[in-house]
Amino acid sequence: MTTTQPGPVLVVMAMRAESAPIIEQLGLSAVESPASWPSIEWFVSDDADLVIARNGVDPTHGVDAIGTGPAIITTLLSIDRWTPAWVVSAGTAGGFRARGGHIGQVILADGPVIHHDRRIALPAFEALGRGGHPTADLRSLATELGFTSGPCSTGDSLDAPPLDVEAMAAHGTLAKDMEAAAVAGVAARKGIAFTACKVITDIVDGDFATADEFRANLAAASAALADAVPRLVAALPR
Repeated sequence: MTTTQPGPVLVVMAMRAESAPIIEQLGLSAVESPASWPSIEWFVSDDADLVIARNGVDPTHGVDAIGTGPAIITTLLSIDRWTPAWVVSAGTAGGFRARGGHIGQVILADGPVIHHDRRIALPAFEALGRGGHPTADLRSLATELGFTSGPCSTGDSLDAPPLDVEAMAAHGTLAKDMEAAAVAGVAARKGIAFTACKVITDIVDGDFATADEFRANLAAASAALADAVPRLVAALPR
């Protein structure tokens, strides 16, 4: 079983719609944002054993700051502030019908998390682009909680062009998201146990346009996250 240092569980999230049900359900309190990056939002439990860090709203475009860039900044500043025992990337993701994916499925990361859209065809740099950051072995816990465990991968686009699809197929990706590998990379550099918890909103190899299916299922997937994340946090080995 994974051994961790003392500290809270830090859950890094990107979207208000995904995180709001958890914050409300658990009665988390907002605390002051970091002065160096005030768009980041922190929500903390009464016993300070759980921190949700949200990327916040992009000040230029006025929408949720999704993607790997904001996720790196949020994770780094949040680790430095809260010194967590665990880092969890939580949110929604695309799934794959060919690999048993379905809407509402909860995926707990298993194996390394890769960047499926970073291609650097130079000697010694290809692995850097791919990432391959480790996750804790929580397969038994996933089974206990009724989750599916499997590979996750990250890209900065909502769509999935053929080269990305090929990379995800080679990886066996069950959950395609936009932040997990970035969060995992920071956690790895800091030596902190990491996992990702994702709920499927859309089927990448399905019959519907990704954006339409994502919008249609976002509320239901966020409700599923509000059920899954607290159970995961409570069950993580400490």
